[in-house]
Amino acid sequence: MKTKGVIFDLDGTLYDNSALPAKLILYNIFHLRMLYSERIEHLHMSGRYYGPDRPFDELLKRISMKTGYGLYKVKKWYLKTYMPSQVKALRKYHHSKPWVLPLLKELKSKGIKLACFSEYICVGEKLSALGIDPALFDVVTDASSAGGLKPCRRSFEAVANAMGLAPSEIIVVGDREDTDGAGAEAANMKFELVPKADFPAPKLPIED
Repeated sequence: MKTKGVIFDLDGTLYDNSALPAKLILYNIFHLRMLYSERIEHLHMSGRYYGPDRPFDELLKRISMKTGYGLYKVKKWYLKTYMPSQVKALRKYHHSKPWVLPLLKELKSKGIKLACFSEYICVGEKLSALGIDPALFDVVTDASSAGGLKPCRRSFEAVANAMGLAPSEIIVVGDREDTDGAGAEAANMKFELVPKADFPAPKLPIED
């Protein structure tokens, strides 16, 4: 079936995120217990479907239970410190890969629908921090909004539905086979693996 849409992962795909964890530790030096717990609980929740917007609340609850901090404190850290620290690090230390903007514009010129589907919230803010106009995408969303963290099949299907396309008409572009690739396969989408480094650019099987 002809490809009509492309879903791009964000972290590690549109930019090299290999140095990001060290920056986040520095920005969250007074919140390392919550930072560590977020990573552990995020992994535990991977692939499970909770329902639209529910994974975010579930993650906060799990962090609260693991650290002993109140839910209000955890939510305040996540929204006021953790997420802004990601955006700040991207703006200050990172850039989109050289092939990203040319490829997005080329695909748009061919009438291909585009989506950016990230594990984390604040997707639009992160794109802007990298110098990528969120308006280049038809759909900008995150795994919690879709109902489940990658590689949850139903989340990928939710993105396809938001794009108005059948899963078989979509290529997923990502840097991880265990999340992006596994989710794409489960949802009957094609998958293109890209390295974390700036090059090479993906060669997508798009017909003119």
